[in-house]
Amino acid sequence: MKTLGLIGFGRFGQLLYNQLHPAIPIQVYDPEKQADQNLSAIPFRNLKLVCKNELIILAVPVSRIKSVCTEIAPYLSSQSLVMDVCAVKTYPLQVMANHFPEGVQILGSHPLFGPDSVKDSMQGHLMIITPYQIQDSYLERVKNFWEGFGIRIIEMTPDEQDRLMAWTLAMTHFIGRSLNGLPLPEPAIATRDYRNLIDLMRKINRDTWELFEDMHHYNPYTKEMRQQLFDSLQSLKQKLDKL
Repeated sequence: MKTLGLIGFGRFGQLLYNQLHPAIPIQVYDPEKQADQNLSAIPFRNLKLVCKNELIILAVPVSRIKSVCTEIAPYLSSQSLVMDVCAVKTYPLQVMANHFPEGVQILGSHPLFGPDSVKDSMQGHLMIITPYQIQDSYLERVKNFWEGFGIRIIEMTPDEQDRLMAWTLAMTHFIGRSLNGLPLPEPAIATRDYRNLIDLMRKINRDTWELFEDMHHYNPYTKEMRQQLFDSLQSLKQKLDKL
C-alpha cells in the first residue's frame, strides 16, 4: 500500500493516523474535526481526494456506516479498496456491498486493540479480517500491509466474527457498564482481582456510549448472549437465596 485515505478522525481514527503516518502518506476526511485548531497539522482533505487513495479506511461508528457509504459511493471506482474497522461485521459489509459501485473491493476488519491498549506500536496486536468482496491479490496486499506493522491477522467469516464478539466483546462491555452503576468502594484496600475488575470497568467506560450501543444493536447475537447471561445470574441468585 502506497497511500491511505482515512474517513473518520475519532479516537480510533487518530490512533491509526498516529501509528501509520510515519510510514505511509495519509489523507483524512472528517468535517466535524477539521475546524479544530488543535488539529491544524492533520492533512484534512475533501472527500473526493480522500477516496482516490489506494486504501480507504472507514473509521466511523457502525451506526453511521450507511450514511458514509452513500456519501462516498460517487467517488469510488473499480480500482477502489475500502476497509471498515467496525466491531460488528455482517451489517456494515452488507451496507457497503449494497451502496458501492460494482467492482469495488470490500474488506471487513475488526482490530482487537484501541487507544487504551496501544502505546508505542501495534506490534503483536490482533486484527480479525473478514473478506467479503475482494480479489485474492488485493487481500494479500492488505495482509502484508498490516503484518508489516507487526499485527497478527486472523481470518474468519462475518458471521463467525459476530458470534465470537457477542461474548468476548459485547459481554465484557455489558458487565463493565453494569458495574459503573453500582456504589463500588475504592480499591485502595482490596484484592488484586477486585482492582483488576475496577480497572476494567474504568477502561470500558472511557469508550463512547455510541460504541457500546452499536455493538449490541447491530450484532445479531448479542440479545441471545444477554438472555443467557441473565439466566445464569438468576440461577446463581436463586441458589444463594435458598441457603
